[in-house]
Amino acid sequence: MTAPRLIDVAEAAGVSRATASRVLAGTPRNVDPELARRVEQAAHRLGYQPNQSARALRTGATGTIGVVVPTLANPYFVQLADAIAQQVRAAGGTLVVTDAANDTAIEAEQIDTLLSGRVDGLFVVPVSADASGPAIRDAAARRPVVLFDRWAKESGTVAVTLDNKSAVRLLVGHLESIGRRRIALVADQASSSGAERVAAFTEAQGPDATTILLPGFSTDGGRVAARRIIEQRDRVDAVVCGADVLAVGLVSALHRSSVAVPRQIAVTGFDDTEMLKLLDPPITSIRHPLSAMAERGLTLLQSPARERAERIERFAPRLVVRASTDES
Repeated sequence: MTAPRLIDVAEAAGVSRATASRVLAGTPRNVDPELARRVEQAAHRLGYQPNQSARALRTGATGTIGVVVPTLANPYFVQLADAIAQQVRAAGGTLVVTDAANDTAIEAEQIDTLLSGRVDGLFVVPVSADASGPAIRDAAARRPVVLFDRWAKESGTVAVTLDNKSAVRLLVGHLESIGRRRIALVADQASSSGAERVAAFTEAQGPDATTILLPGFSTDGGRVAARRIIEQRDRVDAVVCGADVLAVGLVSALHRSSVAVPRQIAVTGFDDTEMLKLLDPPITSIRHPLSAMAERGLTLLQSPARERAERIERFAPRLVVRASTDES
């Protein structure tokens, strides 16, 4: 059963969300006593309990949290931003989303713009593991910052990410369980998530395994990778894609070249975005616990600065098997 939210209390009491928030925060200025009584009764009846993040947001300067993602062209980052937005809204706050166009210079500009706009804190999904750190470190000196899904070197703050090594092991283990032995990887290496997936795959399959490295995650990149895979068909009977958008581009190009998925080449994605269910065949992928990650990230954002010391907190992945790796 879902825990009652502030909006549920407001609706039950017949008042606005802002009025309910003021009453439950203990600052019912300019609130009619009868309305305040209704809010308190509704909260008690529903079992509403304000969480730590909600209290912190109410005492913040604006109640606004920012998030900078690498690009909104990738559906995964839209899904990620939505997971954060749900947590921020549940805490009574507002989320502002912007993207960096996969460019660290634009990323730094967007970070500065959000901080100048008086956000209370900031989530950043770094474009680059190597180059995003300085701008993030400067930001963390001005306002609370938490890295999300990726980390950056010398960022000066905590990162909440997926356990990419475990995720790759799940994918490789699944492919081996269906008899695939010539497994290739398609990924990028600029982001921390891409680099971790490449390292985990190399550890699992050895340095001679087929690995196609791309400058970033995109459907076009997936199509480019498919052409290289087709050129060495005798060496590949399965492909692990480091992102769902890569898998979508790769599968579409394999279809156009009359390569059957999964009979000839099994394919997995990585992110479990909604679009994978709509494809033919639907694509096996890794699901991130985005809601739990967002909840943890928001808690860290509202915690004392010492709780955001630079480190990586990793969350367990889940394998979602679909027809792209299942001939039955």
